[in-house]
Amino acid sequence: MSMFEFLNRLDRKKLLIIVGVVLLILNVGRLGRNYYTSRKEEVSSRINLLNQYKRDVARLPGLKKRVRQLERENQQLEKFFFTGSSEEEISSAMQIELQKKVSSVGLEPESVRPVKKAGKPGSAEEIVIKLRLNGNIDQFVDFLTDLYGTKKLFKLESFTIKPVKADKLKIFLEFKGFYRLDRQS
Repeated sequence: MSMFEFLNRLDRKKLLIIVGVVLLILNVGRLGRNYYTSRKEEVSSRINLLNQYKRDVARLPGLKKRVRQLERENQQLEKFFFTGSSEEEISSAMQIELQKKVSSVGLEPESVRPVKKAGKPGSAEEIVIKLRLNGNIDQFVDFLTDLYGTKKLFKLESFTIKPVKADKLKIFLEFKGFYRLDRQS
C-alpha cells in the first residue's frame, strides 16, 4: 500500500487533525531547540565572563602593587613642583626663589618677568620666567649649579650671553617652572 492510498482512505477531518498535530509537534520542537540554543549561548557567555573575571582577579595583586609604586613616585615628583592656591602666588614664589639664587651668587638682576604658558589638562602646568642679569661667567656657573641643586623643578629653556666689558656679561635666561594648584575639596 502506498502513501497515496493510505491518505485516500482517511477522511479529510482525520487527515487535517494529523497534519495539525504533526505541525504542532514540529513547532514545539523548534521552540524547544531555540530555547536550548539561547540557554547554551547564555551559559557560554557567562563562562567567558567568569573566566575573564578570574584572569582579572589574578592580576589584581600585581595591579595594586603597581598603583602603590606609582603613588609613591607621584609623591616624590610632587615635591619638585611649586604649589599654591593661585597662579599669581606660585609665580611670585618662583620669582622669589630665582632672585634668592641670583643674589646669593652675586649676579645683578635687571628684570625678572613671568610669562604664563598653558599646560596640558591633567599634567603639571608651567610658567616661563625670563631673567636679564649682569655678572661674570663664574657667577653664572655658580648660579646654575645652585639652581640645579634645589628641590624645585626648573628647566633652562634658553640663554644668551653677551659681553659688556672685559669681565662683565649680560645674561638673558628663559626658565620653565612647573607647578600644580592646591586641590580644593
